Amino acid sequence: MKTNSFYIFLMRSVKFLYLMLVDFLSDSSEEDKENLKDILITQEGKGIFERQKSPYICLCCGRALSDDFRFCTDCLSRPVFFALSYARHITAYGSKQRQFINHWKFKRNRILAIPAAEKMFLVYKENFSDLAVVPVPPRKERLASAGFDCVNDMAFLLKWCFRLKVLTPLIRINSEEQKYKSFAGRTDKNLKRYAMKKNSRIRQQAVVLIDDIMTTGGTLEECAALLKSAGVKEVYALTLFYA
Repeated sequence: MKTNSFYIFLMRSVKFLYLMLVDFLSDSSEEDKENLKDILITQEGKGIFERQKSPYICLCCGRALSDDFRFCTDCLSRPVFFALSYARHITAYGSKQRQFINHWKFKRNRILAIPAAEKMFLVYKENFSDLAVVPVPPRKERLASAGFDCVNDMAFLLKWCFRLKVLTPLIRINSEEQKYKSFAGRTDKNLKRYAMKKNSRIRQQAVVLIDDIMTTGGTLEECAALLKSAGVKEVYALTLFYA
């Protein structure tokens, strides 16, 4: 696994060029523009990607714990992961992270895929070794209205700039938005939201699902079950944030 230093340099150059031209490229308010600048020039280890101070995490869902209890109360009382081995994340989803996702996903500042992919790659290196990554596919309606998908943009950068193997065997077949559903609705195994592409082949023994945010883990679990049904032995997950 070798990072392409030329592309890293190119990515950062584009990012700073974007900062210089942000007034011309964005129709946002002055306050939004300043917030966007703050997001893009965040120093290493600070801001939206600042890691949790607690050294303990749930060994299953990856959420931060206050002590070394190994598993969080949610995973003990209402477990979601059965096909998925475990999930890991950069940090919790809060107001700063919500602002970041809003700029990226809804205000279409696609340049934010650069710091997202950089940080995701760092966490990938800490937790996984040369495993192929599988992006969670978007809703067709969302892709049509926005013209792009955040997770696909990250996957593109992980492939071409960080030399990770990216597989796309999954498709989204249900267009209903998850954010309006309850915990039971999000984790209902009778509702099929994803499927394997026809004639898709996966030769890897283990893969890593990638997504932007994990809320209940229902999406990751459903995708993991499909991948295991296709012959993958172990499925892990990596997201930017967890709610």
